[in-house]
Amino acid sequence: MSLLPSLSPLAIAVLLALPPAASAHSPRYKVVQVGVAGSVANDLNSSGSVVGNFPFSAGVTHGFANIGGVITDLGTLGGPDSYAAAINDSNVIVGTSINHDGYRRAFRYQAGTMVDLGTLGGNNSGAGDINNRGDIAGAADDGPDSALEGRAFLLRPGSGMHDLGRIEVPDAEGTSSALGLNELRQVVGGSVVGPYTPPESMYHAFLYKCEEMLDLGTLGGQYSVARAINERSQVVGETSTPEFRVSRAFLWYRGTMRNLGTLPGGDLSSATDINDHGHVVGYATLEGIDGSTGLQVGFLYSSGKMRDLNTLIDRSSGWFVVNAEAINNSGQIAATGCKGSTCYAVRLDPLP
Repeated sequence: MSLLPSLSPLAIAVLLALPPAASAHSPRYKVVQVGVAGSVANDLNSSGSVVGNFPFSAGVTHGFANIGGVITDLGTLGGPDSYAAAINDSNVIVGTSINHDGYRRAFRYQAGTMVDLGTLGGNNSGAGDINNRGDIAGAADDGPDSALEGRAFLLRPGSGMHDLGRIEVPDAEGTSSALGLNELRQVVGGSVVGPYTPPESMYHAFLYKCEEMLDLGTLGGQYSVARAINERSQVVGETSTPEFRVSRAFLWYRGTMRNLGTLPGGDLSSATDINDHGHVVGYATLEGIDGSTGLQVGFLYSSGKMRDLNTLIDRSSGWFVVNAEAINNSGQIAATGCKGSTCYAVRLDPLP
């Protein structure tokens, strides 16, 4: 999952100065606010229930769920913060929370109760995704001296965490983290594949299936990470190019990684989710009216084309979509939208 950066005063000024859509523009989505001021959306299920995070108090963040239009604070495991990552069709939520001892712990939240999922033997863990079978993917310390979130894991109902290991590369040591999974228990994420070599980490996207972790490679750089996988085993994420530190959204399928490109005038993109129709969402930069390329927007990629989501909504509504995190098979999108200088978790609902 990506972290939404704060909007700079320049970005806000550029955002507010963008011209309204042409009169011939036909909106494809209605923007529905699903969170409080300052909130971000991270996932949604097939019924359109959304989870995300909101500012509980100064410097404190809590996870929330909006189910049937009712917003619920998920609370914590005893510490100050919690972060909701994913929700399945049974409204079971997973994420990460600080516990009484100050450690990060993966949690499962169901029917008003948050449960600590434990670790692989260390102090810290975090959950990244849950499927409709109740399987949970994430990362956890594998020993008391390991770094935060040392190994990718898959937790099946009724069993403990299964250590997925890392991409096996000679003489390489390091961590791995699982960020997404499907109903086939295929898991995706990222793994260290070698020592740090400037200017970026030796870290590659992986697909774990049939008890094996497959290195998905990159588009020429040293870095990639997989964020989501659908039921057709199509994988999306971001990767660097030979220029290094230049991220591109990718779609990997049957051994081939495809560059999804960028928006006109932009130089960065990242894919965060894909539904079973092959529709991809994420965020990308585009050129502002001042010639800068730092303005971030949410995108939808379908039919071989990347589209700025702000061209698919009614601009007279005042909303500006800066990030898209998840898409379900009905085409609903969990996103973060701003009005003026204040941002909210939103859901984009397809119009007839």
